[in-house]
Amino acid sequence: MSGASGPARQPPGRRRAAHRYPPSVYRRRRLAAGLTAALVVAVIFGLVSLVGGGSKPSRTTSTTRPTTTTTSSPPAGTVGIGIRTVTWTDTDPHAGAVFNPAPGGSAGPRRLVTEIWYPSAGGSKTAPKTGAAPDYGAGPFPVVVFAHGFNTLPATYAPLLRSWVNAGFVVVAPLFPDENANEISSLGSATTTQLEEAESDIVNEPYDIAYVVGQVESGAAGDASSGAKWLKGLAEPGKYALAGHSDGAQAVAALVYSQVATQAYASTYAALATRPFAVIILSGSELSGTYAPPASSPSMLFVQSAVDQCNLPQNAAILLHDSGGGFFLELLKAHHFPPYVGVGPAAPVVESVTTAFLKAAAAGTPTLAGLTPAVTSTSIAVLYGPSKPPVLTTLPTPTPTERIAACAIPSSSG
Repeated sequence: MSGASGPARQPPGRRRAAHRYPPSVYRRRRLAAGLTAALVVAVIFGLVSLVGGGSKPSRTTSTTRPTTTTTSSPPAGTVGIGIRTVTWTDTDPHAGAVFNPAPGGSAGPRRLVTEIWYPSAGGSKTAPKTGAAPDYGAGPFPVVVFAHGFNTLPATYAPLLRSWVNAGFVVVAPLFPDENANEISSLGSATTTQLEEAESDIVNEPYDIAYVVGQVESGAAGDASSGAKWLKGLAEPGKYALAGHSDGAQAVAALVYSQVATQAYASTYAALATRPFAVIILSGSELSGTYAPPASSPSMLFVQSAVDQCNLPQNAAILLHDSGGGFFLELLKAHHFPPYVGVGPAAPVVESVTTAFLKAAAAGTPTLAGLTPAVTSTSIAVLYGPSKPPVLTTLPTPTPTERIAACAIPSSSG
């Protein structure tokens, strides 16, 4: 979960938080480990000032430098949306870094039930149809690998994912083994400790994302062993973006930008056969350790609410600075979930801007002038370019009651 202060998530071993909250709390993202309270204040003050003013064999590490693919605009005017589900199992133990702290869990293998949302040759743009015929005639389409947040499913974000598919993208959304809503529900009346242990699995999710990217690439090449060779002609090889919300955004950011020596995120990212053409961070922050932009850093869009008490703006400021910066959509009044699940006036703006960003990044290099028209109301959001980031106001630490309210998923989502 996003936003709460407390101990950083740890590598292998079960994390025990210093603060306990009711099971209805969904997000608590931690500040970097090892910082004293005084240093945290200094870092936040300094950064805010700076900002404002089936199965497949185990993964192997490649020594070949990732290739750069030629970008092109995604096809437009899709007829409908289809959904298919595949299950991929990663048996690579990642040198012992992977652990599964949920009750009954184990160190592996990682079973990743993955939903693939794609342009279909018939059907509806608003009501995805399971197993609909892929629109091969208009393909291939760029891919967006999407990472969900704690206690959610890809369907939680249906309006946002639909907007991307309707714009000409294939969306690939794995269900993380311990954090997805189905697993949380299976715990029954889970204790706070059980929920926090389940969320601790986030340290494995950057590897999951990289593995899914590899499986999609295999499927796009027609490899039968991927269990998704039907992606050939539908998903464009070597052309993908990474996106995530909350804990999912944290996992994406860790894969691309984290330099933690005790975990192999940086080497896992470096071993990808091709790099993402774009990264979208929706209300995200850092895990622990050192973050820095990788070589040939992809275009980045950060979306953050100025009043989000679940993922505090000052936490977003740290990630924005450490990742090297990028486009920043500041939501002026929205909170942690509504803009990403189709609820409230900010949701259409988020859908419009993220879609415009993906299309521009797929075609080449996004520009502030090119993206600004996608902001349909300046009373709802303001878009900043990489050369002039926003001034992010530090919010006080919310009370437990405020945090619970801020992290709740709207009942009318979808």
